[in-house]
Amino acid sequence: MEELEDPALRKALERDLRHPQPFSSDELGSVKALHVWHARTLFGLDRCSNLQLLIAVGCDASIDLADVIGLERLSCLIVRDSGVNNLNALDHRSWTTRLSLYTPRNCITDAAPLTRIPRLQDADLTGNPLSETSYRNVVPALREQGTRVLVSGELEWKVTHHLHEHGIPVSCYKKKGASAFTLCRPGLELTDSPEYGHIDLQEREVRSLLNGNPENSLRFFPEEIGSGPGNAYRGL
Repeated sequence: MEELEDPALRKALERDLRHPQPFSSDELGSVKALHVWHARTLFGLDRCSNLQLLIAVGCDASIDLADVIGLERLSCLIVRDSGVNNLNALDHRSWTTRLSLYTPRNCITDAAPLTRIPRLQDADLTGNPLSETSYRNVVPALREQGTRVLVSGELEWKVTHHLHEHGIPVSCYKKKGASAFTLCRPGLELTDSPEYGHIDLQEREVRSLLNGNPENSLRFFPEEIGSGPGNAYRGL
């Protein structure tokens, strides 16, 4: 019987398998899709050997994508509003399936590892603090390879890159079809519910974030920031 340490990952599997752990190897092997909220590690997930779809929301910076590269059937990986800061692990395996990768609103600066995934079908990098090289050069290279890539517009990207570069894990993005811009706090460093509490701003307010103290971005959120998880604004 298998036991998992991370409470969020354990809860996700208990919900899927409809009973508390421990889980048998056969049960874990039967899981084909999993939705995890607020995990701090995905260690042990490789026991779900037939997993095809993983959705991880609001996870910590400590989660390691190396914990999913052993999932040979994985074809869709969605990690959003989380603290993922690199994609290096994803090019350390031979992908036998086409992969769709959606990582909006994380802390990713380097997109180059994606160019070494030959069967990468889709990549969503919106709301990430991509480096100048990744935004200007790597993204076009991915598109030339035939990957459908989504990235932030110029202003949102510049603001996100600027804030993260100064140690403020706040990202700016634009919702599809919206005229306003939106700020969020990916990962669990500033809020315990990073998928909520996203704040809409007008363009002049967003442009103001490129000047002055980057910590000024925190004033848009309706509670005191900096004391860690537990102060999350839970409104949408």
